[in-house]
Amino acid sequence: MTGNEKKGYFFVFLTGVFFALEVIGFKEIFRNYNIEPEIAALFGVGFAFIIVTPYFLTSKSRRSKVIITVRRDGIVLTLGTISNAFGIVLYYYALKQTDLGPAAILIKTTVLYNVMLGVLFLGERLKKIEIFGIAIAILGIYMISTLEGQIKIISAFCILLSAFLFAIQSYMIKKYVPEILGLEYACLRLLLLSVFFFLYSLWIGSFQIPDISIVLILGLFSLLGYFLGRAFYFEAHNYLPISKLNATLLIEPIFLMFVGILFMKEPIDSQKLAGAGLILTGLYLIVFHKQKAKP
Repeated sequence: MTGNEKKGYFFVFLTGVFFALEVIGFKEIFRNYNIEPEIAALFGVGFAFIIVTPYFLTSKSRRSKVIITVRRDGIVLTLGTISNAFGIVLYYYALKQTDLGPAAILIKTTVLYNVMLGVLFLGERLKKIEIFGIAIAILGIYMISTLEGQIKIISAFCILLSAFLFAIQSYMIKKYVPEILGLEYACLRLLLLSVFFFLYSLWIGSFQIPDISIVLILGLFSLLGYFLGRAFYFEAHNYLPISKLNATLLIEPIFLMFVGILFMKEPIDSQKLAGAGLILTGLYLIVFHKQKAKP
């Protein structure tokens, strides 16, 4: 494993931690408050954008990087964020009516989509053992996504579509952005998401202002996931191919599944444990297996 790969995997590890915290926070909001997914997303990302903006405005070098990102990567940023925004709405819609564990694991079908996009359009190649690992991981995801009473068919469909929309952004970044500026990209993405969710909520007639306490909670978890998590995720694009980029994030839903079991009283059964085991095995084969040196 090269130094760049180690750095990439470290960024992905941090991404998984902050993504997990974001999902837990939003799931708790949906459990305890009657709030629409687009409103939760709007006030979460909007609050996070207000918090981080001064960091970029008070430094000339950071302002210049923001300008570079807009001029050089503006089209990719906009199209990728729109794709992400629709994916977020679908995912939060499903998360409202689905247990945390199955939803968090099913969203990782993004791995399969990214592998397909990377191999088909970016010229990436996978070793046989990596293909086998992905197949095992996907089998585990399937086992958990078909748990009766814990996930609905319509929710599963929404999450699968959401995962594809998330994968599109990674594909566009790897193909069209030579070297992404993670923090600046994440900040501008917050702005675009805020505008999108505001217009979307007005369009469907769901706009409302939640209590300030809810806004603060949404803002905190959005700051962790939408800004810090995404910043690390974007930086990882500079060091890893997308086929491995999201494969390493398969560890995140395992953590979320056990959070759901231990703290949210979600049921546990042999099928759920078997699926988790398959995912971990696939993760090992994809990322951490020993590569034989070529003679």
